[in-house]
Amino acid sequence: MAWGYQQRAQLLRSDPDLVPAQSAMMAYALPRGATIFSGNCASCHGDRGQGDRGFGVPDLTDRDWLYGAGRVSDIQQTVRYGIRSADARGRDLAYMPAYALPVPYDREKLLSLSPSDIHDVVAFLFQSEGRKADPASVARGHQIFDGRGGCWDCHGGDGRGDSEVGAPNLMDNIWLYGDGSSGDVFRSIADGHKGVCPAWAGKLSPAAILEVSLFVWSLSHSGAARS
Repeated sequence: MAWGYQQRAQLLRSDPDLVPAQSAMMAYALPRGATIFSGNCASCHGDRGQGDRGFGVPDLTDRDWLYGAGRVSDIQQTVRYGIRSADARGRDLAYMPAYALPVPYDREKLLSLSPSDIHDVVAFLFQSEGRKADPASVARGHQIFDGRGGCWDCHGGDGRGDSEVGAPNLMDNIWLYGDGSSGDVFRSIADGHKGVCPAWAGKLSPAAILEVSLFVWSLSHSGAARS
């Protein structure tokens, strides 16, 4: 089927979250989205969307979403306006404090944590995931998580995160930075994180943003049409 102006207009008028059920539009959009991804996104996310845990670039293939629930509209929001991109419409409600610094966070007052404090929080997280940890260290870490560390404020009292602010689930053994080792988790707490995704509004057309968003959605949905 030849797709022209009218068909592209139909794509743009559609509810983004309903497009994956429309095979003709997906067959049109996905190859275009793949080309856009290759030229603009793959340098960080990898040619297969596999991400890079060394730099905290998310894996786009696993349905573990840092922001939103993985709907096309959620992805489109991130592609359009970015994360900490300097676009006022982007996602920037919080970032991971650097608890080893004298001033861990510049958006509210948080106390620094000593190395032993951080080790205790790591022990608490490990125990919560079902890994072995010293019970006394776990108890201290739990108090820090729920108390002066303020970790619960973003990650939730159950540690399962908050996709509205981009706070990862800490209970699923899926790690944005590193491999979940004690050293990597310690460094994340000590040094903090403030990852950035650029805003593509004004750089890519609305159609291109939707096409690449559909392609990213397809990376974690193996049954999506890819003709």
